[in-house]
Amino acid sequence: MLDLERTDLADLVERTVQSFGGVAEAAGVTLLATGEPGSVVDADPVRLRQAVANLVANAVRHTPAGGTVTVRSAPGLVEVEDTGEGIPAADLPQVFDRFRRVDPSRSRVTGGSGLGLAIVRQIVEAHGGTVTLASAPGVRTVASIRL
Repeated sequence: MLDLERTDLADLVERTVQSFGGVAEAAGVTLLATGEPGSVVDADPVRLRQAVANLVANAVRHTPAGGTVTVRSAPGLVEVEDTGEGIPAADLPQVFDRFRRVDPSRSRVTGGSGLGLAIVRQIVEAHGGTVTLASAPGVRTVASIRL
């Protein structure tokens, strides 16, 4: 069940990025937040922040040192873009499936449980929104939440 309230996406993005500052710095990844004023939606800020945090955690984990993760907000939109390893096109349709890992050789220690993106999809869909991924392997990946 969601606890909806007026939520400023720019503020939510800024707070989420701040919470990952130390992790990104330790990984040698530049983490940036940009937001358009007035990006307010009716949402459960705790759950929505969890979804954005899952996307940021994945982006930082899969971006090599020297890379950049940019989190943007606009009216009804949050995007997480990274300059990481990317996702092969054949894997994109399944990335939101439970227990799905793009690299099946990764263990839970090195690649997570395979639940993060499934949780993102569940939270976003509970808000009546959609989440998509677009990727150019070796160049960038963009996760887009539309509310």
